[in-house]
Amino acid sequence: MSSKNTSVNLIANRYASALYDLASDSKCIEEVLKNLEFINTVFENNKDFKLLIKSPLINSSDKLIILEKITSKNSIHNLTLKFIKLLSTNKRINILNLIILEFNKINSQKRGDVLANITSADVLNNNQKDEINNKLKKLFGDKLSLNFNTDKNIIGGLIIKVGSKMIDTSISSKINNLEIAMRGN
Repeated sequence: MSSKNTSVNLIANRYASALYDLASDSKCIEEVLKNLEFINTVFENNKDFKLLIKSPLINSSDKLIILEKITSKNSIHNLTLKFIKLLSTNKRINILNLIILEFNKINSQKRGDVLANITSADVLNNNQKDEINNKLKKLFGDKLSLNFNTDKNIIGGLIIKVGSKMIDTSISSKINNLEIAMRGN
């Protein structure tokens, strides 16, 4: 991992920790969590929105206006709105998805949950997510929180990480293993 990625993750963790502490003090963790899950769903399901938020060519105030329009259709907690405005002011809106990921990790740790990161090549539908959830809960118990990500580079299949365990059924992994086997080592 490069030092740039590490510093970005550290920044995302700091923002997420601050938001979690504020939400905890205000006793609105569940509301903020639902707000962030909604924003993350929009982020994951809308390629154009994802590109817009990450684009350095679009200024932060324009990104904020778009985010406000999206969130205005849902009941978004005031703390979440203020937090998004802060990210825009500090020009950190482009790492919103990382902050949401870190917030989920912090929330899971505080509740004593086991966090499972599931990576797929395409966005999974609710039936697929429910099936994965049910199977993993049988393996790891009921205190399991799932975090779904997409990565086109895995081509197909899933990569599931739970603690120090990893289940890799991705096509890219199978291709790499086949290449190694064909080389003879």
